[in-house]
Amino acid sequence: MPLIELHNVARHYQLGEIDVPALDGVSLAIEAGEFVAIMGQSGSGKSTLMNVLGCLDNPTSGRFLIGGTDAGTLGPDELAALRRERFGFIFQRYHLLPHLDARGNAALPAVYAGVGVGPRGERARALLERLGLGERLHHRPNELSGGQQQRVSIARALMNGGQIILADEPTGALDSASGTEMLRLLKELNERGHTIILVTHDAAVAAHARRVIELKDGKVVADNGTPAGHVPPAELPSDAPPVKQGGWLGRWVVQWREAVATALLALRSNRLRTALSMLGISIGIASVVSIVALTTAARSSIESNVASMMSGRIPVWAGNPSLPPGVSPKPFRPNEIDSLRALDGVRSITLNRQMQLTAQHRSRDATVQAVAGDASTLKARKLKLVQGRYFSAMDFEAHSQVLVLDEKARDALFKKGQSALGQVVLLQLGGGQFAGQMPPPSAALPFTVIGVAAADGGAISFSGGMSQLYLPNTTFARKLDARADIWSFDVQLDTRVPPQQVREHIVHRLKALHGREDFSSFNAEEEFRKFQQITGALAAVFAGVGAISLLVGGVGVMNIMLVSVSERTREIGIRMAVGARQGDVRLQFLIEAVVLCCLGGLVGVGLSWLAAQGLNAAQKEVEVVVSWAALGVAFAVSSLVGLVFGTLPARRAAALSPVDALARE
Repeated sequence: MPLIELHNVARHYQLGEIDVPALDGVSLAIEAGEFVAIMGQSGSGKSTLMNVLGCLDNPTSGRFLIGGTDAGTLGPDELAALRRERFGFIFQRYHLLPHLDARGNAALPAVYAGVGVGPRGERARALLERLGLGERLHHRPNELSGGQQQRVSIARALMNGGQIILADEPTGALDSASGTEMLRLLKELNERGHTIILVTHDAAVAAHARRVIELKDGKVVADNGTPAGHVPPAELPSDAPPVKQGGWLGRWVVQWREAVATALLALRSNRLRTALSMLGISIGIASVVSIVALTTAARSSIESNVASMMSGRIPVWAGNPSLPPGVSPKPFRPNEIDSLRALDGVRSITLNRQMQLTAQHRSRDATVQAVAGDASTLKARKLKLVQGRYFSAMDFEAHSQVLVLDEKARDALFKKGQSALGQVVLLQLGGGQFAGQMPPPSAALPFTVIGVAAADGGAISFSGGMSQLYLPNTTFARKLDARADIWSFDVQLDTRVPPQQVREHIVHRLKALHGREDFSSFNAEEEFRKFQQITGALAAVFAGVGAISLLVGGVGVMNIMLVSVSERTREIGIRMAVGARQGDVRLQFLIEAVVLCCLGGLVGVGLSWLAAQGLNAAQKEVEVVVSWAALGVAFAVSSLVGLVFGTLPARRAAALSPVDALARE
């Protein structure tokens, strides 16, 4: 059976409405081990025939068989496998990849056969040494002469065995001495059992072949046939045996490693363009990470302040706007408060007993709000002691005339730097106001300062901006207001019970005790959760605004990758000619886009971290933290951007026809 068979093969090209026949009914057979020259003038169809023979192009009609297999029935990846396993190409313009050295170019076909770095490197070295390039292994194409570059292409053709070597005008770009050496090498390869198909327009070159096929206007006009007595070789001898192709796992590992290495080489060879492309992604990632960090810090600060006033409590106060005219609300009696303490979900109840009065220390005075405090008042109002102490059990029992100032009251009554502890403050009762009641009679009572309190962690104040001082509730009741009734109180919640359920029980109990709903309550915990939802939505909106810049950067990456595909079309053709599958090419450009975006993402993450450190150094009110989770998400997002915006260029690169790609410069 002939190695290659063509039965009435035609290849037509469509130029607008004009049909151009490059091949017109070509039929021939080539035996294994032949040395064939396909000869003809420019436009005769010889290059088209070589492209069809090498599975770089598909015939318009007719049958093309290789080893009995109809190539017309094979898909792109199956044709790539044929090129990888059976063919070796020697081009007139060498078609070496400029960023690879001689050994890397020679080893390229083995990459797509799944051969590891070590075995393919050793095979390439042996082939290059055999061709006299042992001292040029690490030289790039621009450091080699034309003859040396052509010998590198011969080594590449032999890398995977090279049963069939297609040489397209191999001496066209060489001087006479190098051309003679090239023909000698081809003859030597044929003697070793390789099938050589030489395409040329020079009769002197064609004369070195044992069989000459002449084309004219796409038809075979002369063919001296297979030489008489030709015996196809039983095997393919070589000084270095063909490398053993790897299994699917080995091919997968080699494929990914080569894709990443190629991506890094391509990005490094276009540093300025890479830097500008990375800039767009870096700005986008930095914007998203910085906005998320800032909004998170702001949310944390705002929510902690709001939580100090709202979270974990239900305020209740006398009065209801829906009461009929003339009906007055009732205050809350001690027994009613005690009944609420027994409800499920009530951790404690803080009574709000306060009055406005004048505080005086020597020549200084200030209008303050006196608050009746119990053992849990500081905790309930999110306060902490910064000086002195709080009320002891003895203070409550003895109705001691002691007080704790907040920082605002201390600054109003005492000079800067003067200690308030142990000082006596006079409380002037005349003209004061007690919520819901007539003011008590005028009096001036001395109280000793035992402590100074401040907001815990910047929590929202309950004072409404007024200076406050705290008295033992027993002292407040005896010295300022002896009434037992309460007009407002706060229920501190047990987090194990839903706040809404607790509020319903409170409303039901008080309504039963008062006979009507003459009071109001507020589910601060539920409202706080709604507030958190609002701040979360706002944070998402701000992050979305930052993501727009990331989208713009992604579009820029896609544009750059499309340009890269158009600039590297010949490289794509070379890779396909030596056996790269469409998936290999697609993966290469997709990985390149992902690597570009990941590098940009890393730069963006670094910029956002530096910005956070600078902001924290410039102010202390809000701490901006770029968390590891945010960094991980940013890196994942940049990878996703590379995948999304690299898909179109990668698909376009993989869809190129090998013959069209090789024809472009």
